[in-house]
Amino acid sequence: MKHAFGRAATLIVAASVIFGAGACADKNDGAATPGAAAASSKAPEPKDVLAGALAEYEKGVYSVDFAGLDSTGQAAIDTPKKQAYLKIGGSGQGFSITMEVLLIEPDAYVKLDLGAMAEIYGVAQGNGKTWMHLDRSKVKDAESLGLSADETDMLDLKALLQSAQSVQAAGDRKYKGTLDLAKGAGSPMTDEDVIKALANKAASVPFTATLDAQGRLAELLIDVPAAGDKKAHQLKLTVTQYGSATVPAKPTGNAVIEAPATVYGFFNN
Repeated sequence: MKHAFGRAATLIVAASVIFGAGACADKNDGAATPGAAAASSKAPEPKDVLAGALAEYEKGVYSVDFAGLDSTGQAAIDTPKKQAYLKIGGSGQGFSITMEVLLIEPDAYVKLDLGAMAEIYGVAQGNGKTWMHLDRSKVKDAESLGLSADETDMLDLKALLQSAQSVQAAGDRKYKGTLDLAKGAGSPMTDEDVIKALANKAASVPFTATLDAQGRLAELLIDVPAAGDKKAHQLKLTVTQYGSATVPAKPTGNAVIEAPATVYGFFNN
């Protein structure tokens, strides 16, 4: 569970997210030939349209909702201000955990709702009510919180969509095809055990992408087949509030405490 949280929490520290794809046309100062006119009017390939839909990510301000096999989450990113917020919930056999992480450089905060696991971990503050200020130097594995600024593709969307094959238009602003799920191993939507169980089948998993009226990625659905003891399920990612996402304010006063040793133990064990 810690590693699933770590993959998702890396969303909050993006310095920039997703490289867009573009194309430049050559200009001809002379009279245009019929062949050139035909080429310039040719519709772009569906795969190129899909890649170009990621360009807005470069600005790094947006909100995300996502759902995986056993987890759901939301995030708000404002890279220019170096602020981000993540909430993710996961469940297993007889337990559920929710974690919120708030990054407002240079500070980081965490809120945990460990349910019955709070007593097992000895984390009295794991009731989902208290923000805790973190000393990053005390977190042994930075990936367990995602507190790292050296990642550029937090959602693994660039790698996922670059792996897309057989991309076709599938209706109004919709595109379908297959992609290599293993390229998104670091995405909050994916599960490492599922990718391993799929083996070679992970290289051609069906997807449907929907763009908004401005040509930006709005929704990505990935239909993961059953494999091993993992049931078939759908991964879903929606992106909204381009350029206007708001990160919660820094907690102050009685709303925040310094994280106790037991909280660091939760992440470091």
